[in-house]
Amino acid sequence: MADTTGLIAALTQLSDAPPAPRGPRCTVSAILDALDAATAQKVQDVLDTPTINATQIADTLTASGHRVQAPAVARHRRRGASNGCRCPR
Repeated sequence: MADTTGLIAALTQLSDAPPAPRGPRCTVSAILDALDAATAQKVQDVLDTPTINATQIADTLTASGHRVQAPAVARHRRRGASNGCRCPR
């Protein structure tokens, strides 16, 4: 019978490892990470305001040099939902 100690250790390591990220990074998250803390918080506040639509946010960010499209903003706003981005809520 073969020694399976190495195999068990390798399989355990796979099981304990965090899942690999899938797909490209969220555009809105990348923009937030590039901003200073106060500006990022203001953008987050606007993202959390339902009366401001995704197109308005995307247009404002793009006009300020942060290229993003409205569907990406809308997807980020739905983060945590099955049709949202993978960013934590």
